[in-house]
Amino acid sequence: MRALLTLLVCLAAVSATAQTAPAPAAAPRPFLDLLTSGAGKFEQVDANHWRWTGNAEIEPAPGIRFFADEIELFIRENELTATGNVVFTNPEGQIAAESAEFNLGTGVGTFHQASGIMTLGGVVDRAQFANQDPDVYFYGETIEKLTNRRYRIAKGGFTTCVQPTPRWEVTSGKVIINLDDYAIARNMLLRVKGVPLFYLPIIYYPIQDDDRATGFLLPTYGASTLRGQSLSNAFFWAINRSQDATIFHDWYTRTGQGLGGEYRYMSNLSSSGTLRYYRFSQHTAQFTTNGKVTTLPASTSQRVQGALTQTLGPTIRMRARVDYFTDIITQQLYQQNVAYATQPYRVVEAGMSAGVGRLSTSLQYLRSELFSNPTNSFVYGNTPRLTSSLAPQMLFGTPIYASVNADYAYLPNRRVQDGLISLDNSLGRVDIAPALRVPLSRLTYLSINTSATQRTTYYTRSLNEKGVMTPEGLVRNYMSVRTDIIGPVLTRIWDTPDNRSTERMKHVIEPTFSIDYITAIQDQARVPPLTDVSDNVVGGAIRTTYGLNNRLFYRSRPVDGGASQTREFVTVGLQQTYYSDALSSRSDTTYQSASGRPNLVDLSPVALNVRVSPTARVDASTRLEYDVTGNGLQVLTAGTTAQLIPAPVGVATPSTLSTNVAYSRTRYGSNRPASSYLSLSTTAKTLQNRVSAQYALNWNISAGYIYSQSVMGSYLAQCCGVQADFQTINYPSGLGFPIPSDRRFNFSFVLAGLGTFSNFFGAFGQR
Repeated sequence: MRALLTLLVCLAAVSATAQTAPAPAAAPRPFLDLLTSGAGKFEQVDANHWRWTGNAEIEPAPGIRFFADEIELFIRENELTATGNVVFTNPEGQIAAESAEFNLGTGVGTFHQASGIMTLGGVVDRAQFANQDPDVYFYGETIEKLTNRRYRIAKGGFTTCVQPTPRWEVTSGKVIINLDDYAIARNMLLRVKGVPLFYLPIIYYPIQDDDRATGFLLPTYGASTLRGQSLSNAFFWAINRSQDATIFHDWYTRTGQGLGGEYRYMSNLSSSGTLRYYRFSQHTAQFTTNGKVTTLPASTSQRVQGALTQTLGPTIRMRARVDYFTDIITQQLYQQNVAYATQPYRVVEAGMSAGVGRLSTSLQYLRSELFSNPTNSFVYGNTPRLTSSLAPQMLFGTPIYASVNADYAYLPNRRVQDGLISLDNSLGRVDIAPALRVPLSRLTYLSINTSATQRTTYYTRSLNEKGVMTPEGLVRNYMSVRTDIIGPVLTRIWDTPDNRSTERMKHVIEPTFSIDYITAIQDQARVPPLTDVSDNVVGGAIRTTYGLNNRLFYRSRPVDGGASQTREFVTVGLQQTYYSDALSSRSDTTYQSASGRPNLVDLSPVALNVRVSPTARVDASTRLEYDVTGNGLQVLTAGTTAQLIPAPVGVATPSTLSTNVAYSRTRYGSNRPASSYLSLSTTAKTLQNRVSAQYALNWNISAGYIYSQSVMGSYLAQCCGVQADFQTINYPSGLGFPIPSDRRFNFSFVLAGLGTFSNFFGAFGQR
C-alpha cells in the first residue's frame, strides 16, 4: 500500500512539472519534444489535436514515462489520453492500464483497468519478505487522481505476494487515499489462498513513507477455557517522530471486554517515557468442573504501568515508575506473561537527583504494597525521602578521606486487612552519618582499607517497654568501624602454545577478611522495627567475615587480524561470618537465608558462589548456602544461559538455538519443607529467522504441579506469515479461582508491510 502511494507521489510530480511548462497553445513545439521514441506514426489532427500511434512514448519528467499504442494531446484542454497497453513507469515501479486520461494542468487523471507493482524500499522489515526485495502488487477497476494529494481506487485490491497465485490479498470496493497521511478502505475482505478469511465494512490504513505510520494493526484471535473466544484490536497513532500512542480493545465472549492505551515518547537519547492504562470490565460467568458450578462475579479492574527518565539540564535527572493494579485476581487469572501473573506487589515511585561538584542530592517518593492474599497487604517505602551526600575528600594532604551522608525520610509501615489498616508503625526519620576512610596499604598484592562512621538517627516514634509503638521520639547514636583486607593475592601466569584458541592463562587466589564493630546502642530495645536494612543493627557486636576467591582468566588468540581479548571464565568464592552476638545473624543481608533463619546462631552458613563463562555464548552461575549448625542446605540457586547452536562466521542471519534455565531451592530449618522452583525457555530460529519456535516451562516442584507451559511459533514466507502460541496455566488450589486450569491459544497473521501486536494480557509471550 505504501509503495502504491510512492507511485501516486510520482504522478503528482508529473502534474507539477506540467504546471510549470510553457503554454502549449502559443508554442506547440514543446509537446513535440515530449516524443522520445522514433517508432510509430506522428500526426497533427488539427491545431488543437496531436496524435502518436504505434509504440508511442512520452517523458513528461526525468525518469517518468508513458507508453501506449496511442497517445493523444489536446492543447487547449492541456490533456493527455492514452489507449492500448498503457504503461506508466518511474524508478520505483510501474502501472499498466487499458486506457488513461490525464490533465497536465490540474494534475487530475484516471487509469482504467489498472494494475501495478512497486518496491517498498528499505522502510520495512525484510524478514517479512523472506529477506528478498519487498514489493507490492495492486490493481483496480479505476485509479483516480482527485486532487494533488487525494486518490480513489474503485473495485480493487493489493498484496505484497508478487506471485502468480498470491498467498494473500486485500480486496475493497473503494479506497480513498490521502498522500503521506492515510487510506480508508470500505467493504474490505482479506483472502488467503483465494479463501475469504474475514470482512470489515471499513478500515483505516497508514500510508506514510516510514516505519511509524498511523493506522489499525492486524487483529489477534484467541481462545481459552476462561475467556472463551477472543478478538483483540489495536490502533497506532504516530503523533510525530518522537511520540506515538496505541489504543487497545480486547473482547472475550465469556467474561467481558477491556479497553486501554499506551503513550510513548523520546525527546533525546537520555529522556524517554512510556505510560500504559487498561480497564477491564468482567461480567458474571459460570464454570462447571467435575460437576461443580463456580460463578465468577462481575467486576471492574484497572491497571496503570509506566516508566520515565528525563534530564533537566546537565546535572539534574528525573525518573518515575508506576505499576499499579486495582485487582490482583484479574492479573492472576488473565495475564499470560508469567512474571506479571505472579507479581504480588504494586509500586508508585518518582524521584529527582542533582549533583554540583562533590555534593549530590536526591528526592524520592516510593510507595510499595506487598500482597499476601487479595485482601491483606503490607505497605512500605519512602514518602518522601531527601538524601544529600558529600563525596570523599582528602584531608590536609593526608591519606585520610572524609565524607558525609544526610537523610530525611517518612517511612510508611502499615498492615492492611480486608481493606482496613490493622497496624500502623509509620514514622519519620532524620539521619546524619559523617565517615572517615584510610587506605593502609598501597601494595598491588595487598589491599587494606579502614573506615569509621558516626551515625546519629532521630525517630519520631519509638517502642515502649511492652514493644508497643508510641509517639515518643528517640535519638540513637553509635559508631561503626570496619576493616577490609584483600590479600596477599597469589597469581600464576602460563603460556598455552598447544591451544589453538588461547595463548595465555592466569590463576588468581584472593583471600578476603573483614571485621565490623558496632559500639553499644543505648535504648536499643526502643528502636522501632523498620524494613530499612540500615536500622536493623545490633550494638556492642563484632562481625567477622572470611573467605577465599579463585579466578581463572584466559587471553584468546587474535582472529583475522583482530586484537586478543581477556576473559574471566571461572570464578569460585567461599565465605562465612562469625557473630559475637547471635542476634546479628538475623540482620546480615549478605546471606539470602538470614531473614528466614529459624534460630539464632553465631556462625553464618557457608556460602559458595560459582560462575562459569567459557565464551560469550555460555554463562552459568550457582549459589549455595549450607548451615553448619545443623539445618543443612538452606539455599541453592542455579542459572544457565547458553547458545547451543552458535552463529557461523560470516553468516548474517544464522540458524540458532538458545536456552535459559533457572532453579532455586530454599529450606529454612531441618523441620521445614523445602521450596523448589524451576523455569526454563528454549528458542530456535532457522531459515534466516523466518521460522522460530519457543518452549517455556515454570514448575513449582515443592507444590507438586507445573504452573505454566507455553509453546510459541512463527513462520514468515515471502510476503506473509503466521504466529501462534499455546499456553496452559494451572492455578493453585484453595485461592478461589473458578477453574483449576486455563488453556489459551492465540493466532495472528503477519502481512508484509503491515504491523501486528500483542494484546494487553501478553499474547505471544509479550508484554
